[in-house]
Amino acid sequence: MTNSSFRAAISVTALAALAACGGAGVPVSTPAPLPDTSRLSIAEIQSVQRQIAPAYNAVGITPKQQVPTSGGSSYLGYVTGDLTVPGRRTDVAGLMQMGVNFGTDRIGGTAGNFVTSDGAPIDGVLTLSNGRLDRGVNRSQVTIRSDVDGTLYTGAGETVRVDGVMTNGGFKGSTGQFIGAPMYGDITVSNGGTSQDGTFGLTGILARE
Repeated sequence: MTNSSFRAAISVTALAALAACGGAGVPVSTPAPLPDTSRLSIAEIQSVQRQIAPAYNAVGITPKQQVPTSGGSSYLGYVTGDLTVPGRRTDVAGLMQMGVNFGTDRIGGTAGNFVTSDGAPIDGVLTLSNGRLDRGVNRSQVTIRSDVDGTLYTGAGETVRVDGVMTNGGFKGSTGQFIGAPMYGDITVSNGGTSQDGTFGLTGILARE
């Protein structure tokens, strides 16, 4: 899949909203706002997944020496996973973007446009903050680390506060064309005067623009 075809695949999505909400945290240029800011449906996100996942799965981990040490790149993709509290698990999918500054080893980004497996929208954006490329923890590859925080709002009137991390993200492809971004942590789901604690697990799969 070419850069232009990938961007076209999500150009009718809510990517513009992601760029607007997360631009300040991304250390390289983010995609320009797009004219159509409609939300992706679960079927449209799955279409993006079908375009990216085969290429991502077909390549190996990027060797450390092949990860650039200067310049920067922007990555776009999808995210899937779940929000879980005792007695209830909600499967979700959404969009994700990430900016990488290879010269300073900093990263930033956002995940949003979340939709449940039943098609119900979830508003709000998760932000990657304090992100960095860790070139020393592994002898053979570069590890991507970040805090993952934000507040989501469900159609059922619930507020979901997210407090998590990405500790083992990384590049795939001969020159880092793809990123795998596993994220996990804690959530607090509030509705009126009640609240429940739980966990979340999300995985972003992104391709370089």
